[in-house]
Amino acid sequence: MSSCRNALEELVIEEAEAQYKRLGADVKKRVDLSEVIAYTLNRLPPMYATTQRGWVQQRKKAQQELGAAITKTVRNGFLSTQSDVLRQNDPIPAHELISQARSLFKLRKLFNKDYLKWKDVPDIVRDALDAGYYQSLSGGTYISLDRRNSLLARSYAVRRRTTPNLLSNSSSNKAKSTKTDQDISAEIRDFESYMSGTVYRYSNILESLVAAIVERRVQRLDETVQKKISIDDVSAYVLNRLPPMYATSRRGLQNLRQRVKSEMTNQIISIVKEALVKVIQAPERALSPLPFEKFNLELEDTLVQLRELLQRDDITWRNVAEVVEECLRTPRSDYPVWRAKHDV
Repeated sequence: MSSCRNALEELVIEEAEAQYKRLGADVKKRVDLSEVIAYTLNRLPPMYATTQRGWVQQRKKAQQELGAAITKTVRNGFLSTQSDVLRQNDPIPAHELISQARSLFKLRKLFNKDYLKWKDVPDIVRDALDAGYYQSLSGGTYISLDRRNSLLARSYAVRRRTTPNLLSNSSSNKAKSTKTDQDISAEIRDFESYMSGTVYRYSNILESLVAAIVERRVQRLDETVQKKISIDDVSAYVLNRLPPMYATSRRGLQNLRQRVKSEMTNQIISIVKEALVKVIQAPERALSPLPFEKFNLELEDTLVQLRELLQRDDITWRNVAEVVEECLRTPRSDYPVWRAKHDV
């Protein structure tokens, strides 16, 4: 659900990172920020949005009505999650943590770039092939608690440093661009929202489940009706009426799925039916997508370029990091088509 996001996640992450910075060194070693974030999100009302207008409204509402609750719940999360000794041996499976932004995060790690956008990827891959460069990627393996906390602490610092630096660079290049500092600042904020949470290992298990149920229900409808329905809009309606179920471990994932199966199946189906009626009856409106959806448009162009560059028609946003890593491992002599095209 690339166009359906819980606006509360970014606010909780920001608060968790801020409180983490103020903790003592001994406490930091016992804290897993992914668990703190999931703990907090499971105790606050979900605020999913699918449009720019909805995103702005949900964030404003969360800031005005839930600011104190977020702060308090995050604080409780730090106290309540430290005793879970199973967390390092029971990570949530990597395939539960799939999104376009997470694929970009993998490429960031591969090329050791703290600020990398989809549109930059083809040139970086081309340069890497020219230089015979390769740097190992974790490939979705579980990162130790200390390592993850170190990464996210650095991520927090990098994001705060990046904005002024980019704004400074843009000011010196005003003659080359029509973008104002305000435009660039807004784009950076949107990109931060797009990448928010990618360093953490948590997932609301209801997202994929609800989307699958909605998709099956929509397929039963007349084709003319199907064209009028956005699966993301229906899913957001449903998710905002269900208790959030964020998991960070395999055991947590299994327990929550069992709970859904035994207690919530009929409730979910009922709300899906209600949502479909609401969406079908609603008048069609031309609404802007989520403010960071533009980065997924950059992704589509990047995939086209990478397929041509690497001669791999099987590249998708789901496997792009793994395919790029595989190609970087391969000697350039094994790419005759690519070399013929670029060594002229």
